[in-house]
Amino acid sequence: MDEREHDLLRRVEDGHWWHRVLRHQALRALRTVPCGARVLDAGCGTGGMLRWLTEFDAHGADLSPHAVKLCHGRGLLHVKQASIHDLPFPDGTFDAVLSLDVLYHADVDELRALTEMRRVLKPGGTLVLNLPAFECLRGAHDVAVCGVRRYTACQVRSLLESHSLRIEMIHYWNAWIFLPLLFWRQWSRMKSKKHSDLRLDLGRMNSLLFLTGSIDAWLCRLLSLPFGTSIFAIARHDKPGALHAHE
Repeated sequence: MDEREHDLLRRVEDGHWWHRVLRHQALRALRTVPCGARVLDAGCGTGGMLRWLTEFDAHGADLSPHAVKLCHGRGLLHVKQASIHDLPFPDGTFDAVLSLDVLYHADVDELRALTEMRRVLKPGGTLVLNLPAFECLRGAHDVAVCGVRRYTACQVRSLLESHSLRIEMIHYWNAWIFLPLLFWRQWSRMKSKKHSDLRLDLGRMNSLLFLTGSIDAWLCRLLSLPFGTSIFAIARHDKPGALHAHE
């Protein structure tokens, strides 16, 4: 992502309905992690998730020096500029690792990134992932944020299992907006200028969208619906044995 997109993300992510729903899911996933435990936000961006991890010893890492500067500017000083391929922490440092919409970026090798995240997790530690779903939803937003791949739940499951990570939960979410977003993204491909969806002015609709998105996330988790615009996964590093060959 370029600096303009990071600046936009910094301005809107604290209140934007989609980010709020995702934060609620991530915090729910960390309920079993003890207070004071060490948690890493790998690819933390401008700190929209990290600032909510106040009950933990929370750290962040991001490749973008501009994103790191924005994190430091909001008082998040435990953020390092680093590639997700080479995290600057010893083996088994963290009780939990979050990585929210990171693996799909153009400059990320998903296999190397997962290898590193597993490396810095303690045995028994928790990995929380969120990823964009379905290639048919690719549009101008993906171009603007340098997203080059989208996933199915089966693909995410295979990635996690190939890294000896035991899946505790995996489900799609944002099913309610799947069809409208499909039409919007198809139309956005034809536009000459590519902007992220964060530029949309939601105004008073934002609160209603948050309520709807929260109900949707609960239903998707309960019913395991076979579609949605994103995939949320929780996995555990409980196999301290040898890694697979690609590591």
